[in-house]
Amino acid sequence: MIFSRLIHKGKQTPVPQIKPIKNNEFLYLEDLQIGQRFCAGPVLVTAEDIIAFAKQFDPQDFHIDPIKARDTAFGELVASGWHTGSLTMRLIEEATPKMKGGMIGRSIEKMGWPRPVRPGDRLSVEVEILEFRALDSRPERGTMRTKNTTFNQHREPVLEMEAVAFVPRRLK
Repeated sequence: MIFSRLIHKGKQTPVPQIKPIKNNEFLYLEDLQIGQRFCAGPVLVTAEDIIAFAKQFDPQDFHIDPIKARDTAFGELVASGWHTGSLTMRLIEEATPKMKGGMIGRSIEKMGWPRPVRPGDRLSVEVEILEFRALDSRPERGTMRTKNTTFNQHREPVLEMEAVAFVPRRLK
């Protein structure tokens, strides 16, 4: 087992990490452990990206017009929360190991945007496994609850969510 050191509440604690895997190797629920963390990023967010996304999906002044954004609650151009969520999903996909048959989203239990994303921010994600559950009705699948936090370059959270996904299990 490979361990990394994380600082939690002022104490360094070992957190299990998965063994390095080959590009063509797939994992199952049984290969993972509660407390494991996976990270990816950074990805740069530009003003052009913010405006392009918002024009199509969330056309509010503070997302599409830097001049009009000055007269809004933010006082400047900021990314749509849904843009931040989309970038988070991309980073989660990059961070987490490939599962046999894929992970299928079941639900987002909690989601919040504690601070806005601004042009020039560099976003990274940390995924922590919180819980597993077996499914009596589908023995080939289980569920995995994760805490997903997206940080800017100052390590300030810009998106926090807990999500549940269906993950494959090894059939005996």
